[in-house]
Amino acid sequence: MILTNKTADQSSVQRVSAQAKQTKQPAQGRYLEDNRGLANGLSQAPLQSMANSGAIQRKTVIENIGQTCKYGQANNAKSVTVGHTMHAWLDPADPVRGQSASVNASQDDLMAWIKGVYPLAKGAMSVKGHLLNDNLGGTALDNNLYPISKGANGKHLSTSENYVKNEVWKNKNAVKYSVVVAGSTDYTSANTNNAKATFQATVRPWKDVTDTSNVGAVAYTANITSDLGSPKDRTASDGQGTALDNISAYGLKPNKAPAKSVGDLSNDEKQHRKDQPVGLQIDSQSGYKALDATASGDGSDSQVWKNAEAQLKDSPQEFVEEHMDDVTRDIATTAIEAKSDVSDALALAHEAGMLVAFWSGLPTVMSQGIEKNEWALKKLEEGFNAFFIEEHEDFHQDAD
Repeated sequence: MILTNKTADQSSVQRVSAQAKQTKQPAQGRYLEDNRGLANGLSQAPLQSMANSGAIQRKTVIENIGQTCKYGQANNAKSVTVGHTMHAWLDPADPVRGQSASVNASQDDLMAWIKGVYPLAKGAMSVKGHLLNDNLGGTALDNNLYPISKGANGKHLSTSENYVKNEVWKNKNAVKYSVVVAGSTDYTSANTNNAKATFQATVRPWKDVTDTSNVGAVAYTANITSDLGSPKDRTASDGQGTALDNISAYGLKPNKAPAKSVGDLSNDEKQHRKDQPVGLQIDSQSGYKALDATASGDGSDSQVWKNAEAQLKDSPQEFVEEHMDDVTRDIATTAIEAKSDVSDALALAHEAGMLVAFWSGLPTVMSQGIEKNEWALKKLEEGFNAFFIEEHEDFHQDAD
């Protein structure tokens, strides 16, 4: 079944490509211009506002610590850095630009191995999961990415990540956001012990933004479970083990859109992408401070398109999910939850600008490559159809 906008005479993907060009901004990223109202609010009470008196110079600080992960044949194992701990002191007045996971190349081999040893985690069912969301300033360095299931990645977005977005972007509150990964660092074999991981997320008010030690009590906790053996599961609980409701960030946008390609990166960012430091501090005032250096990653914009081309041909749904930004996913989720009929849900998502948002968020080298190839446009629509049908079925089966 091919799903298209009920009012469209041509392919939805073809129709939006020209429209999306008007929303693109060079180098710094693109936004979907959506003038609808913001989300109705959080499922929990917002943090107490810590207003800036004007006498305080606030700044954002982000720290990532990685860990070594083994994969491949046990008698000839390879290793790569993956994320372990993230602390981010986020100042709403001082945003830091993040990086899409598509910028990362050095974990590609690890992900290919995982998709091979876990049959249910192949294709779009497993991803490089950000500890700190790219829209909140998270990098695509190995120390900020950990392999998780598709379901866990979506649940991370709809719980702690959206909570923080509401606090920082909507309520203008400074927060300390932390994520610690409790999971395997050895994927040389597939078993129940290394199939599961937990993203342990906490959010605290940042009371004195000149002092990273001056934070309040935990205001929000989310323990997000990833299971590569059951990658569609979407499970998150609070500190007492109670299941968490989803939080909407519909209509909220970052002040600085994430870098989508290597060409968008600064010289410092390119160097750290090459060095892949195990530990890194990003201070918005004083710059980068690397703690160590390990395996390198490589890639250029030409290689980005070659990788995208191969992925579109082999697994268009995986391409769509890997390159889907938070704005697009929020539009899709809102439509899916609102309509029990999949065609009605897709029509609503089209009206809300889902495809325009997706197209606008692609690196220019990808959107140009797709536009030049009719087969690529068809594959992109095929991938979107598969993604939307699967997401709709999963949500409404769970609801029943």
